[in-house]
Amino acid sequence: MQPSTASGAGTYSSAIGDAVNYTRWVLEAFDGLVGRRILEVGIGHGGYVDHLPPPERYLGVDIDSASVAEARQAHPDREYIEADIGSPDFANRVGHGRFDTILCLNVLEHIESDRQAVVNLLKALEPGGHLLLFVPAFEALYSSLDRLAGHHRRYTRAQLAELVPAGLAHVARNEYFNSIGGLGWWVNKFMPHKSLNDSAVNGQVRLFDRYILPISRLINPVTRNIFGQSVVFAVRRS
Repeated sequence: MQPSTASGAGTYSSAIGDAVNYTRWVLEAFDGLVGRRILEVGIGHGGYVDHLPPPERYLGVDIDSASVAEARQAHPDREYIEADIGSPDFANRVGHGRFDTILCLNVLEHIESDRQAVVNLLKALEPGGHLLLFVPAFEALYSSLDRLAGHHRRYTRAQLAELVPAGLAHVARNEYFNSIGGLGWWVNKFMPHKSLNDSAVNGQVRLFDRYILPISRLINPVTRNIFGQSVVFAVRRS
């Protein structure tokens, strides 16, 4: 399947913004790695920073101008800019070595030049800072939902590790996440979807967040080296 050209709100279910339990679980997967000077890449449904302690410094970045405008209106006390992490001038736009943490959650799969994007993000980190990536797992799970979201690919743990240039950073965390969600995504391969924002998709998100998440969370320590819907990946800048 070829990815959709949709952007901004067209690339995710509106229900994900209210899936607070899931959002907090994702962030907990990066416990001990989140600092106080945060660059957040991809602010589409509101931003993960709302679920973290207030940072000392914050910059939100998105390639979608409408998402940036909405974020500025909702949070006039924060700084937001429109920028492309795949662009060679990205680090110049946000500042070299300005941040100790970069949150890039459910974004890299949208970038055609993902290897260059990782290099660009690492350049914005200070030495010892962490780049935190969260991406969909396993190409075998690729479905119409991925196409509608504009995903170019899904990843294995090994494929993510190969994106990190030798000597620039080293892997701090690399594991699969949410095995039950992965099974649900596989089932969706056999169901027709025309929108990420229809009642069926939004209903699945709400059902999972309220009732199924505790079970997947319970078994995640057993499955995280084998299978999941996503990959939790963190690297430390050298």
